[in-house]
Amino acid sequence: MNYIPCMITIGNFICGLLAIHSLLYHNIHSAVLFIFTGMFLDFFDGMAARKLNAVSDMGRELDSFADLVTFGVAPSMLAYSVALYTLPFIGILCALTYSICGMLRLSKFNIEQSKLPTFIGMPIPFAGMCLVILSFTYNPILLAIGTCGLSYLMVSKIKFPHFKKHAAENLESGRWN
Repeated sequence: MNYIPCMITIGNFICGLLAIHSLLYHNIHSAVLFIFTGMFLDFFDGMAARKLNAVSDMGRELDSFADLVTFGVAPSMLAYSVALYTLPFIGILCALTYSICGMLRLSKFNIEQSKLPTFIGMPIPFAGMCLVILSFTYNPILLAIGTCGLSYLMVSKIKFPHFKKHAAENLESGRWN
């Protein structure tokens, strides 16, 4: 039973890879579906680990790798595919910056923040969701600004509530306050 949370995390990783694969074939809607499916799995992997008493360093590392692919690389490729490509140098720079800031945010979280009651910097799943939604403006300038803004927020010192943790606790206990 201890392998179940890691399998859920691997499912998240696979969703990220499938989103990227979909983008290579210009299938935007499938990519979005895979990113949001990965988000769903990401919500439950930690909860499953706690419920099954299977929290581990390996699981934490796998989660970061999966999150980087699903919420760092796939959304930036989506943004580039739908509109940023029209801004030759700036577009690729924005997409790369987003992925790099996501990687930095995840690394910093694993080293310094995993036990804090709030997040320092925007969590990458939330940033990924925002970038996916922002991509559907199809406005390259707005998307470039939004991508850079989300990049900054991920590595900023701004505190963000730990929604996932509170939601998971309430779901596990059967109460919603």
